[in-house]
Amino acid sequence: MFKGRKKELELLEDLYDSKQFEFLVLYGRRRVGKTELLKEFTKNKKPLFFSAQEKNDSLNLLDFSKTVQTYFDNDFFGEFSDWETALKYVTSKATEDRLVIVIDEFPYIASENKSIKSIFQHTIDHQWKEKNIFLVLCGSSVSFMEGEVLGSKSPLYGRSTAHLELKAFDYFDSALFFPEYSNEEKLMAYGILGGIPCYLQAFDSEKPIEKNIAREILREGSFLKDEPINFLKQELREPAIYN
Repeated sequence: MFKGRKKELELLEDLYDSKQFEFLVLYGRRRVGKTELLKEFTKNKKPLFFSAQEKNDSLNLLDFSKTVQTYFDNDFFGEFSDWETALKYVTSKATEDRLVIVIDEFPYIASENKSIKSIFQHTIDHQWKEKNIFLVLCGSSVSFMEGEVLGSKSPLYGRSTAHLELKAFDYFDSALFFPEYSNEEKLMAYGILGGIPCYLQAFDSEKPIEKNIAREILREGSFLKDEPINFLKQELREPAIYN
């Protein structure tokens, strides 16, 4: 069950209800709940939702081609020759109805294709600004999204109409994950796990907090036991220094 994020959902709905082109840059550290927020926002809508993966540009373009063609035509007739052609196809299919385009983990595309930001900039300026489109570019690399998408040297600088860094839950929203706990136990769980939804979900509020610690943090092979080093490996070039 989705919890919290009331203000964030209100922002997304306001942008959706706009009668003009909107472009949201959404970012935040891994496991903070960006994808779940977008899924909750779009659950009663019909979004063009593409999740990029950490692979080469050709394979991501192939996946995007399949996603787009299936979305509009319920069929796949072949990979687009390049990203410009793919985005032109989206433009040609856009109608007067509101079209939500979500590209999750945009940095995976941009790291393999250095021109993709300029391609989106050109598409926005010359094709989408007059369309009833709500574009969301989402990413887990905070430094990339702030510097390479929102930064003044980025081709996309000045094109976004809103940006949102998704932060960890505060104590009150974190407490929603533990309806069976006392206030003291809720505070203990928040102190241990922080406000990261993925971590909060790992604890079972029907089990004593000590048992959750033993099973989900101390036990060999448990998700939370391995998470610190895995997180460092994802975020840092030389994790050994920080270890």
